Amino acid sequence: MASETTIQQGGALQPQDKQALEREGIRPGPVFRPDVDIVEQKDSFVVTADLPGVDDRHVEVHLENGLLTIDGSLAAEPDAAWTPLYAEYRFGGFHREFRLSEAIDADGIEARMTDGVLQVRLPKRTQHRPRQINVRAG
Repeated sequence: MASETTIQQGGALQPQDKQALEREGIRPGPVFRPDVDIVEQKDSFVVTADLPGVDDRHVEVHLENGLLTIDGSLAAEPDAAWTPLYAEYRFGGFHREFRLSEAIDADGIEARMTDGVLQVRLPKRTQHRPRQINVRAG
């Protein structure tokens, strides 16, 4: 079962041990948990995920019941005749899940894929954004 990270305003993200490889019963072959960076900006959170070898046609970002799911697959696996002398890179799919808080505006979520890097922008609801309150003289 894939682990989740919770994204919420004002709360810390819990670091998780890096899992190089996991197998899921419903997916053929190995499934990798991609590394991500999450940055909080004034009006949004930005999730950046490394999906090497994946292009925009082979990545899916899905939101259901507050669970944001990222799935990616390689466009093609290497030819069976390809036998490297030494290889650290394995082929397989990618999967990552995030539980979103109610501070996220689900209708405004945007995703962009560039050179194997997925960037998902999670806008904050207006009432959860920081704002300056003017002080007037009495």
